[in-house]
Amino acid sequence: MLNRFKSIALCLTLAGLPVMALAAEEGDAESWLEKMGRALREESYEGIFTYMRGYQFDTVKVVHKFEDGKEKERLLHLNGDQREVLIDGDTVTCRHEPGADVDLEREVSLGPFTHAFNENLANYQSFYDFTLTGHDRVAGRPAIRLEITPKNNDRYGYKLWLDEATGLLLQSHLISQGHVLEVFQFSRVDIGDPVDDSHLLATLTGDVVVHQLAPNEPDTATATAQARKPDWRVAWLPNGFRQVRTTSPNRILFSDGIATFSIFVEQGKSSRLGEIVTHMGGTVVITRRLKNTAQQITVVGEVPVDTAKRVAESVEPVIY
Repeated sequence: MLNRFKSIALCLTLAGLPVMALAAEEGDAESWLEKMGRALREESYEGIFTYMRGYQFDTVKVVHKFEDGKEKERLLHLNGDQREVLIDGDTVTCRHEPGADVDLEREVSLGPFTHAFNENLANYQSFYDFTLTGHDRVAGRPAIRLEITPKNNDRYGYKLWLDEATGLLLQSHLISQGHVLEVFQFSRVDIGDPVDDSHLLATLTGDVVVHQLAPNEPDTATATAQARKPDWRVAWLPNGFRQVRTTSPNRILFSDGIATFSIFVEQGKSSRLGEIVTHMGGTVVITRRLKNTAQQITVVGEVPVDTAKRVAESVEPVIY
């Protein structure tokens, strides 16, 4: 637990600040979220964070460098199976020991906003309210607290702690109807110091399995999507969600700018497959058969179960 060395007078003063005073002094919540979006990409930092999802608890060392408009990052898991993720621009490489249980969508994750966060908040102010709620300290650094509250029950809310100096996300809680489902928090972080390139090199050697993901550039992705159209479509999406990435005709990522989920379609492994629902923390996985086919659909992401079910039920085959 973080030790807080503020004087009683200062604590009482900060506790008494109304939200309106905070907004006037520090800028509004939307400005802080825009700052967070830039910091996720453009700040250079090294640190250790923990990520709790349900019964799973990960401790990860992160090194992130932004130079000449390009991001480089290394994520090294410090507990459980040996796993390491290297990011160089658009190329993502995951290294792990044979037999390790690895989900690439979850491994490449620095808090809840890494993949598809869009700091242009005008795109989704119809679906969330943003509120500054006070000051705090995380990993020894002064932080601004704010909340993202959904306007309906088809998505989750968030409590965020942002570094006052840079806007970098230091801590987050994923919230569903007042309950905390996931917790991300830096225990140590150094921001803004020069990052040695040697700290970004792979450290796992010997008998390791390597996966590499290299997303297409936007123009290439568009051409590929036109040449290889999926044989299915999604008939219903929560308001504000749109397709943001296609890694193959059978795998599509959707986002509202804050929350994300993916849909996978593959050949079914059983002709009697029913609906299977699992979840860990705020991440839900729903698998069911695609209507009138031998294929199965999987919806996975950080949305409520009822939302994921409705999305899965709406997926239908397309005949061109």
